[in-house]
Amino acid sequence: MKPGSKGWKKFMAKLYGFGAAVVIVGALFKIMHWPFAGPMLIVGLGTEALIFIFSAFEPIHEDPNWELVYPELALGHSDDLDHDALPAASHGGRGGSGTGITEHLDKMLEEAKIDGQLLERLGDGMRALGENAAQLKGVTSAAAATDSYVSSLQSASDKVSALSEAYERASVSISGMTSNTQEGESFGEQMQKVSKNLAALNNVYELQLKGSSSHLEATEKFQAQVTEMMSNLSASAEDTRLYKENMAMLSKNLTDLNAVYGNMLKAMTISRD
Repeated sequence: MKPGSKGWKKFMAKLYGFGAAVVIVGALFKIMHWPFAGPMLIVGLGTEALIFIFSAFEPIHEDPNWELVYPELALGHSDDLDHDALPAASHGGRGGSGTGITEHLDKMLEEAKIDGQLLERLGDGMRALGENAAQLKGVTSAAAATDSYVSSLQSASDKVSALSEAYERASVSISGMTSNTQEGESFGEQMQKVSKNLAALNNVYELQLKGSSSHLEATEKFQAQVTEMMSNLSASAEDTRLYKENMAMLSKNLTDLNAVYGNMLKAMTISRD
C-alpha cells in the first residue's frame, strides 16, 4: 500500500480513530486509579507513538497552483507591487491582451452592451412589476368581494319575492273574510268573546297568584315560629338539666333530714322511758 494512495488514506483515518480511542482509555484508567492503570497507559502511549511513526510516511499536502487559473493571484507575490495602481491595471486589462476569466467576461458584457444603466432599468422594471402584482392581488380581492355582494343581493331579492307572495296571500284571505258583512260581524263578536274569556282567565290567574303568595307568606311565618320554638327548646334544655339536678339534690337533702329527724325522735323516746 503506497503512501498517499486512496487505500493509505483510508487506513490512516481508521488508525487515527482506533489509536485515539486506546489513548483515551489508557488515560482514563490512570486518572481514575483503576487496576492495571499503568499497563493501560503504556499501551495507550505506545499506540500514540506508533501512529506518529505511520504519520511520518504521509506525503506532504501540496496546494495547486491557483495562479494558473486566476492570474491576478500572481500579483500578490510580487515584492514591487503597487497597490494604488492595481485597480487601474485591472481596468486597463480589459482592452489589452489579458487572458483572465474576468477580462473575458467584461468583454462579453461590453459586446452585449450591458452596462450599469441597463441593469438599473431592469431593476426598476422588476420593482414596477412587483407593484403591479400587488395591485392585481387587490383587484382579485375586490372581485371576490363583489361576487359575495352580488350573491347577497340575489338572496335578499329572493326573500323579498317570497315576502310579497305571502303578503298577497294574506290580502286575499283578508278580502275573503271581509267580503261578507254578516260573517265579518259574527267574526268580530267571536273575537270579543275570546277577549272577554281571556280577561276572565287573567283575573282567575291573578287571584290564584295572590292566594299562592298569601299561602307562601303564611308558610314562611309558620316556619319562622317553628324555628323560634326549636331555639327556645334548645335553650331550655340546659335549664331543665339544672332543675333536674337541683331536684335530685333536694330529694337527697330531704332524705338526710328525715334520717336525722328519725334519730332525734328515737333519742327522745328512749329518754322518756
